[in-house]
Amino acid sequence: MNQISKFIEKIEKFVSIILIAALTFILFLAVIYRYFLNSPLFWANEISIFIMAWLTFLGGSLSFKYKSQASITFLSNSLSTKNKRILNIITHIIMLVFLAILIYVSYYWIFNFSHSKSSALRIPMWIPYLSVPVGLSFMFIHLFTHFIQYIRGKEIEENTI
Repeated sequence: MNQISKFIEKIEKFVSIILIAALTFILFLAVIYRYFLNSPLFWANEISIFIMAWLTFLGGSLSFKYKSQASITFLSNSLSTKNKRILNIITHIIMLVFLAILIYVSYYWIFNFSHSKSSALRIPMWIPYLSVPVGLSFMFIHLFTHFIQYIRGKEIEENTI
């Protein structure tokens, strides 16, 4: 499972770099066209929003990989090592169940309700909407990998996730 998580991490980093570069270039072009050529790009706003959606969910997934999401630790810091371990296991299980439910709902939503096309680019809306279930699926894999490692004792977590 760790190998899958590492492979997904490489994909996320590569795609994020490409998307950030594309977003920068598109926004630069949009400014040039709007303010210097007086001919705004009609599609720049829409594609920027779609890229930001993908970056948000890929970045969220990477935050799970690196355990850099926000957490409140005053409760876990006051617990003994044994109780902290139990709390971490319970927290992981709750988060995995919640992510599984969100993944199911988001794939259901994509397959059943995203038959429209975008207004400017006329691309199928399932393409930008797919950022939600893909990002959540990657989050689930990273979190499940951390959970397995934690259960096996290969990883010592000081904070709850």
